[in-house]
Amino acid sequence: MTYYDNFIIGFKGSYIKNVTEKDNILFADISGDHNPVHFQDDVAEDAGFEGKISNGFVTESRIAAALVETFGSESTLVVALEKRIRFLKPVYMDDEITATVEVVERLEPLQMLRIKAECHNGKKQRVIAAQFLIKIVDRQ
Repeated sequence: MTYYDNFIIGFKGSYIKNVTEKDNILFADISGDHNPVHFQDDVAEDAGFEGKISNGFVTESRIAAALVETFGSESTLVVALEKRIRFLKPVYMDDEITATVEVVERLEPLQMLRIKAECHNGKKQRVIAAQFLIKIVDRQ
């Protein structure tokens, strides 16, 4: 039996973490994405938002954490091979984000899992909808 066999359709997990201005600053420094909509309220407001918004990739990273915490272990790695993502609503600084992941399909011949992933803010609004194809790899 492989670690893959432990995950049936409907298996779920989650990860909760606030999105912070510091997260966005660190991401901008790493990526070079210094879009002012993420750092200046006036620019974000001019663009139709209530204030500065989190970079979508910062918010999406909560899904990566949920994948690793749900499907990873000391003896395995989680490898994301494909993703489709939709950003549905803006995420504001200090919003609490809950990322949930759920197995929706098992690809038996390839030993891969199709995952439905979502992020919700503290108001229970869905802010991201995504699908991932993952493989769980033994760390031998």
